[in-house]
Amino acid sequence: MAERNERHSGLFLHAHDTARGDRIVNFLCPEGLLPLFIFGGPKSSLRSSAMPFTLAEIEAYRDARTEFVKLTGVNVLETFPGVQRSFAHVQSATGAAEFVLRTSAFGGDSSEALGMMIELLRQIDGLSESEAELALHIFLWKSLGPLGLAPDTASCERCGRAFIERGSMPGRLLRGEQSILCARCAEERRLQGFPPSAMIVFDDEARRCLSALAAQPYADATASLAASAARDNIVAIIESLAESAAEGPLQTLRLFH
Repeated sequence: MAERNERHSGLFLHAHDTARGDRIVNFLCPEGLLPLFIFGGPKSSLRSSAMPFTLAEIEAYRDARTEFVKLTGVNVLETFPGVQRSFAHVQSATGAAEFVLRTSAFGGDSSEALGMMIELLRQIDGLSESEAELALHIFLWKSLGPLGLAPDTASCERCGRAFIERGSMPGRLLRGEQSILCARCAEERRLQGFPPSAMIVFDDEARRCLSALAAQPYADATASLAASAARDNIVAIIESLAESAAEGPLQTLRLFH
C-alpha cells in the first residue's frame, strides 16, 4: 500500500491555518521537520493538543506517493508554561522556532535542533522578562555551532592574527559576512569601500563574553550578556550572524526592536 502510519516523538514548533480552514503544524523530531495537516474545526481535540511548544508523541498517516501527512493522534509529554510569562518569553521561544524553521533544523541536524529547543523552553521559565529577551540571542549564538557558522573569536579569519596580539583590536564584523576581522584587515576593507556604518565593533570585552556564552546555561549566559559593557555590540554581532545563516531578516528580531 502507498499509505502508512507513523509514530514520532518531538516538539510542535508552529501552526497556521489554510484558506480552507484546515491547520498545518510544523513538528520537529529526530527524523526531521514534518508539516502535518489537521482536519476539523476549532473544537478539534487534535488542534488543542498540537499547540506550539508542546512536546509530544504523535501518530501520523502518510501517503507515500504524495508525501501528504495527516496528524491522527497526539500524546502530550510535556508543556512549557514559562513560555507564556511575558511577551519577551513568548517572542524568544517564537524566535528560536523561526530560526530552526528558516535553517531547516540546522541544515538537517534535527536531533541537535530538538535538544536545543527543549533546553531553551525548560530554562526560560526561570528568567525575568529582560533576561528572556536576551535568551533568544543566546539560543542564536549557540545554534551557529551545529550550523558550522560560528565565527572564530580567537583570531582574524582573514590573516590569522590572534586577537590577543597588540594592535589587533578593536576588530570588526562586517554585516552580511561571517568572519570577524582584526583592526588591520577591517581597515583594509574600509579602504576598499566597505561602509563603516555596516561594521560592528568587536573588542576584547566582546571576545571574552562571546567565548563563554555557548557553554553556559541560560541563566548564567543572560546574566553575563546583560552585565557586559559590550552588550549592544554583542547583540548586533549575534543578530547579523543569525540573519546571514537564515539568509534574510528574522521577523522576531524586528518585533523586539
